[in-house]
Amino acid sequence: MACCNNIPLIRATTITNAAGAPPVPIPATPELVPGQVYDIGLFTAIPALTDGSTVTITNGTDTGFVMNAMGNYFRPLPLRSRTILRVLWLDDPDHFQLIGVRGFRGCRCA
Repeated sequence: MACCNNIPLIRATTITNAAGAPPVPIPATPELVPGQVYDIGLFTAIPALTDGSTVTITNGTDTGFVMNAMGNYFRPLPLRSRTILRVLWLDDPDHFQLIGVRGFRGCRCA
């Protein structure tokens, strides 16, 4: 599914509260392309992730920490269900650059 601005919308699967970095799993497809912007839809229950750990996104092959605009690791405190993380996939080193966080209503899909 793509948003009205043709940025791929990828729905996250079940999110768990793991020790260390809580993973946000996404399907293995589409393949992550360096320099590509993605909208990661968090349309699943979000466990209490308020321990200050960093957030990672993984498709089973590639895993990357989510970094905010200041170059710091994104912390899970603001994560809520029905939220979209707009991220840029970069592979040197593997990480997602957080571009924005918004509610689902901010993106009307075609």
